[in-house]
Parts: sequence; structure tokens; C-alpha cells
Amino acid sequence: MSRNAVIVKREKTLAEQIIIVLLVASLMAGFLYYFLKQEKQYTQVAFEGAVGRFATKVTTIRAQWFMDKQPSVVRLKEQGNQKTTRLITVNKNGWVDSLSNNKDCTLIWEQVMDSPLVFMNKPVTALQINIDKGAYQRICRYILVSGEYFEYSPETGKVSNVLIINTL
Repeated sequence: MSRNAVIVKREKTLAEQIIIVLLVASLMAGFLYYFLKQEKQYTQVAFEGAVGRFATKVTTIRAQWFMDKQPSVVRLKEQGNQKTTRLITVNKNGWVDSLSNNKDCTLIWEQVMDSPLVFMNKPVTALQINIDKGAYQRICRYILVSGEYFEYSPETGKVSNVLIINTL
């Protein structure tokens, strides 16, 4: 093989590599474009799943409360680990609640979800709403930065569907 043939072959290899890099970069750009375009929908679907888990855990804790003869604290054993037990504070009706005077909703989230107020690496805001319609009622609202939220009533155990704050 002559020296010129080796140089021409190197140039083809470099040109091929440049084409491959450009092709991969354009595919990645297309993927990122469509992913970011749909990110809000991904977040909403994932949050709906988290709300479903929240409601299921609240119901499970209340069922355990009934089985344990209605104590003020429910003991939950971690699945697969018989030694680890979580203590969940419940009210007189058996729904997950907090005995603290402030940050009640934060503590409720942490007890139910067994995690801090974070969803998909984004903070969740816990807002306590006090309603006085003849009888005092308290509602916990858990809000994402993007505007999705759900509500939990410690008095009734009701967990709402995912709602969106209207921002005009």
C-alpha cells in the first residue's frame, strides 16, 4: 500500500466518524426535544401514581388500625424485614394524622409516604387548610411547583384526585 492510499483511508475514517457523531447528536436532540415537550404530562401521570400510592397506604394503615383493636399508634412492619417497624400516628377514627400543632401536613406525608416532601427531585408544598363550617375540619393540600395538587382530609381519610391550580 502506498503512502497516499494510507492518508486517503485516514481521511475517510475521520469523515465517517464525523458523520456518526453528527447523526448521534441529531438523534439526541430530537429525543430531548420530544421529552421536554411532554415533560409536564410525564410529571402529571407520575404524580397521579403517587396519589394512588398515598390513598392505598392510608387505607392500609386504617385496616391495620382495625385489626390492632384501634390503638392511637399503628405499627407497620416493613415488607421482607420482620425487625423494622414504623410507627404511624392515627386519630380517633383511625386515619393517619399528626399530634403536632404545626407542620401537621408535612408529618402526615412523611408518615404515609415514608419519605420527605419531595417528588421527582422537586419539592412538594404542604398546605394546611382549616375550615369552620359548624364543625372544625382540616385539609392537607400537597402542591407541586407545576400546579398539580391533591387534598387529604385526616377527619374522613378522603384523598382527592389530582387537580390543577388555574393560573391566569
